[in-house]
Amino acid sequence: MPNPAITSRMSQKVTNHTSIAVLDTIRTETVLSRLPIHNLAKRGRVHIEITKHNERGEVTLLWNVIPPNPTIGEPRALAYKLDTIVINRRIDEAPRPLPEFIYLGSLRDIARELNLGNDTPAVKKALKQNAGITLNVKIHYLDKDGLQQVAEFNDTRYGVYFTGQKLPNGPKADGVYLMLHAAYRQVLNSAPVRPLDYQYLKELTPAAQRFYEIVSYKIYAALKYKHPHASLPYSEYCMYSAQQRYRNYKQAKKQMYKVHYPHLQSGYLKKITYEETITSDGEKDWIFHYTPGPKALTEFQTYNGKHFKAEVLGEEPVLPLESADASSSDDARDLLRYFHRRFDHDETTTPEAKDLEFAASLITQHGMEKARFVVEYSKEAADSTKYSPGMLIGIRKYAEAAIKKFDAREKHRQEEQRKEREAKLEDRYRQYRNTKIQEIEATLSAHELEELKSAIREKLLAKNPNADGIGLGVQMHLDSELAERAGVPPYEEWRSQQA
Repeated sequence: MPNPAITSRMSQKVTNHTSIAVLDTIRTETVLSRLPIHNLAKRGRVHIEITKHNERGEVTLLWNVIPPNPTIGEPRALAYKLDTIVINRRIDEAPRPLPEFIYLGSLRDIARELNLGNDTPAVKKALKQNAGITLNVKIHYLDKDGLQQVAEFNDTRYGVYFTGQKLPNGPKADGVYLMLHAAYRQVLNSAPVRPLDYQYLKELTPAAQRFYEIVSYKIYAALKYKHPHASLPYSEYCMYSAQQRYRNYKQAKKQMYKVHYPHLQSGYLKKITYEETITSDGEKDWIFHYTPGPKALTEFQTYNGKHFKAEVLGEEPVLPLESADASSSDDARDLLRYFHRRFDHDETTTPEAKDLEFAASLITQHGMEKARFVVEYSKEAADSTKYSPGMLIGIRKYAEAAIKKFDAREKHRQEEQRKEREAKLEDRYRQYRNTKIQEIEATLSAHELEELKSAIREKLLAKNPNADGIGLGVQMHLDSELAERAGVPPYEEWRSQQA
């Protein structure tokens, strides 16, 4: 009898959802995905608990995330990317109703899909972290047929089985499988889904990706009902992203600038404004207003087949240079002095505010080393056209090309370092393998060794009686035989163990 888990895998091949436009679409459920599960902060613990009541005091939403055993580790950015990029993709590709088992592929397949190379230990750890998250949930929602539903459970979402482990239905797993738990699977089967740009999700940092998932609801509604912008309170973003909420706008602005920037660059957002407000509990808050950009409009058109007037797409994204925080003012002044020194201007000139803002934004986005490279690149480019900017902001037009050149140079440097590390690893492996061969060879008598060589020679001559260099061939096969007896793993396996 065929293994249902393996059989279901056959219908889960990757498909391309780009028949309408160039967007590679992933459809995710709209109930649980709205709420935070992972800690996207680089350090520190995050307690995720959300409770809402109606006017009668009844609980309408309970969301409590209990992290896995501390020995497994707290699920952070990699576990989040694994959940949203790989697992959600497989769930999207699976038939409905969903099978109990979802095939993910091998650990190596998953690592490469997450651009981790062959870092399978990291993938395995993240899978265990995700599988160890317990959700204490009570949530009311409308299903895909518009009927009121209630999901209430205290359980993990799924179990994970690795290659060679016995599945609950009998056979051994021939890859990584998820076993979806009943309550979680029920929500996935009944919840409405919404489309997102899969490739865009993959390119974003975890924090920027989570913002995209949250704000896309608002952006979609604004476009659908032809509102000029979508609005999102800062406090709401922090709650649904499990990010630290600041009470000081300077800190909040710095935090949100890093989240907003890639969406302005990509054209998903065209403009951002904000207004200060006070929450019902008397706390200071800020409401961000987001004007959809060309990319957001393209997504909406793709998913809805609607068209917009050309003038809506007219403006370029406006980068909020004022978002750079004041703590970088000293570095900004240093960069300005460096600019004036390279362009033969007076370094003692009092800088204008917009020059300081542009300098600070360059440093915030790219760091001082790359910002200085922008100046160097701009000097060479300006000299070739006899252009002599009097202010740093005058080299803005060269910044994008300079960053691309810097990144290409850095990529080349890293590739050379990678090759050097790989060569050293290969040399270590040869030394290790030779040592093990010598150790096992020392346990053999001269007679046993000669018999082994003779047997290898006979096999080689049987395949090719006229073989040249038979002695070298015998030695190579002898080494392989002895390495196998000594338990020396293949290079790739040994390499992953070193990592």
